Amino acid sequence: MILSSKIRVLLINAEGTHHDDVSPILTSEAGFALTKVSHNQLPGELTEDSADLVIADLEKLEEEEIQLLSGVRGQAPSVPLIIVSSDLGAEAMRQLFKFNVQDWLNRPINADELIASVRACVRSKRITRNRVHAVVSTVGGAGATTAAVSMADIAVSKLFRKKHSVALFDLDFSSGNCSYLLNMINDFKISSVISSPRRIDSEFIQVIQKKHEKGFNLYSFKYPELATELNGYELVMRLLDAVSQEHEHTFLDVPYYETEWKDDVLSAVNTCTLVTEPNLPALKHTLDMIERIQALRDKDFIVRVVVNKRTGGLFSQRISKRKLKELFGDTPVFYLPVDANLIGEAADRGMLPSEISARSSFTKSLTKYMKSIELTGEAAT
Repeated sequence: MILSSKIRVLLINAEGTHHDDVSPILTSEAGFALTKVSHNQLPGELTEDSADLVIADLEKLEEEEIQLLSGVRGQAPSVPLIIVSSDLGAEAMRQLFKFNVQDWLNRPINADELIASVRACVRSKRITRNRVHAVVSTVGGAGATTAAVSMADIAVSKLFRKKHSVALFDLDFSSGNCSYLLNMINDFKISSVISSPRRIDSEFIQVIQKKHEKGFNLYSFKYPELATELNGYELVMRLLDAVSQEHEHTFLDVPYYETEWKDDVLSAVNTCTLVTEPNLPALKHTLDMIERIQALRDKDFIVRVVVNKRTGGLFSQRISKRKLKELFGDTPVFYLPVDANLIGEAADRGMLPSEISARSSFTKSLTKYMKSIELTGEAAT
């Protein structure tokens, strides 16, 4: 399923509201579809599926406004709700909490704050419907890029009972290595939109995507200067918003080094796979990353560790599974076997490891791992 290309906003003007400072801001943005209704029109306009977000424009919070907000929550309990109003007293602000309000904006409305709030609310809502999976390298050379590429391949070709739209988003702009591994170099100059990130919408995403013959879409660009660009953070976050809205499953290849957007990515994804190597420095970096993510997320969020390049044989292990269990405690740990010939040949030929050998132990192990994690609410086959 492809989601709507625009964010559908329902703007409700409460009785007695004479301001019109919200609609000019949203209608000036290409990525929004705005519908304006009065409080009397609400029963026929709002359902769980009719809008991505509701904005209620109020003058005060008294009995009529409370009935309006009760109606919104009765008809669409899970749709994000933003309140726009003049100053409200402490008692009124406490009342807002009862209606699961995602944000409150005080007049005069700041355009950037309104747009940022709308996008953040919709991102949080859509992230539960369209899922994003981070594949994070804990050290350079751990093999996270190969794992991310293969996970997108396995997801689109093996896992689901019905066809899903799958994307692979390369967040390593210093090298754009996903495109090099797959011999799918993207000629689009991402630098051409660095001065105007608001141009990024669904239509833009469809222009820049490249589709692999196995069925997943690739977004991978080599643009090392992005890390120092003034608008780099906004560009990446808008790309992430647009790509994740366009596809039911998005796999992110997250590099080991620091970026301005790394914490925001780790704070929002549905699943997180840390790819590491079986040596003590790499494992210590992995423990540091687990601690970092746990500080960003609630206690119920599961971080999983994949130890890549593990050799076979009981007596060839420098670090035993028992020792790894002691190191990681309750954190789930999985293993991918070393297969230098397979991975090397796939890289040299610009192919997926599964295309070199569909029955390789690497592909089988990674498929088994993916079946064990919550990629979707629908059971994988």
